[in-house]
Amino acid sequence: MLELAKQAKNFVKNAVHDRPVNSTTEIRLTYLCTQRCRQCVIPFKGTDPKWLTFEQFKFIGDRLRDYGSYIGFISGGEVTMVPDLDKILLEARKIFPVALTLVTGLYNKPEIIRPIAELALANDINIQTSLDGFDEIGDDLRGSKDFFKVVYGNMKMIADMKPESSKSLLYTNIVMSQLNLDQVPELIKRTNDAGWKATIGMYHDLTASTRANDDMFLEPSEKLDNLIKYLREGKKVLNLDSYLAGIPEYVRTHKTDICAYRQSKVLSSRLLVMENGDVHLCIGNPIGNLFQSSLEEIFEAETYRQRLKEYESCEGCWTTCYTQRYLLSHPRNFQEVKNNFFKVTKLKPETA
Repeated sequence: MLELAKQAKNFVKNAVHDRPVNSTTEIRLTYLCTQRCRQCVIPFKGTDPKWLTFEQFKFIGDRLRDYGSYIGFISGGEVTMVPDLDKILLEARKIFPVALTLVTGLYNKPEIIRPIAELALANDINIQTSLDGFDEIGDDLRGSKDFFKVVYGNMKMIADMKPESSKSLLYTNIVMSQLNLDQVPELIKRTNDAGWKATIGMYHDLTASTRANDDMFLEPSEKLDNLIKYLREGKKVLNLDSYLAGIPEYVRTHKTDICAYRQSKVLSSRLLVMENGDVHLCIGNPIGNLFQSSLEEIFEAETYRQRLKEYESCEGCWTTCYTQRYLLSHPRNFQEVKNNFFKVTKLKPETA
């Protein structure tokens, strides 16, 4: 409670000074990975260091807490390859008092996954993984042999381990592309059968960690329209209805009037901190480095102000990381207010 009170003061202070409140921060611990996903360039980055040590993570965490930090994502690469992951997760639980999610591909040996999952479940840390396809399509998209078999086996193991008292949310993110549309309904069913919830993402190449694959970009089609209709009926996924509803139009036009950084820099800015301390927004080079500057100094610097000017010409995007978060805090009508409230309440522990 004391940490929440401190962060509430930071929230107000930053908002008053027209700075991002830093509601959500993703910390990438490593570029090392057990998969070679077609949509991702992270394993080829080769940054120094290969991973954050506990001491380095704590330094970054202290700077985040000094500024204000609330919701956190710990990601990679493959985080289960990081030697200090257990200590890092316990420290991260202190840094992010509202919610913490471990993002892992789960493509690793069960004996490596099990102790980390046990720690996460015991400390109410959410676990997110990706489940983009099965059989040949899954192996192709994720660049891994027997992708679905390995990941799904670990998903079921974690669900079986979860104690009734745990508040951890277990969920998959299924990235829709032109290659896996036919599999999405079955992937959702398999996810639920394993005791997990599902979210939907849309393939893109907008950020520094993504790469373009012409055969993966969604195309306007009756098949896509019918799939979106299916997803919106019966509340099959945790996504906001307003986000799902906007996918077909964005696929057709590649334009939207929503840019979270341009329209809501204080509330909706999302930070990505790399394993070398670099701080990223969405597109573009780093705006600073937490090993060299405090977060307040970074947001007061000319590099950040110049980046916001560059975003003034942005045509927007339709991603779960940015657009959906904006839609959550900026409902456009009363129906969206009701739908957003419903989705947030579905995140209660008993539905995990």
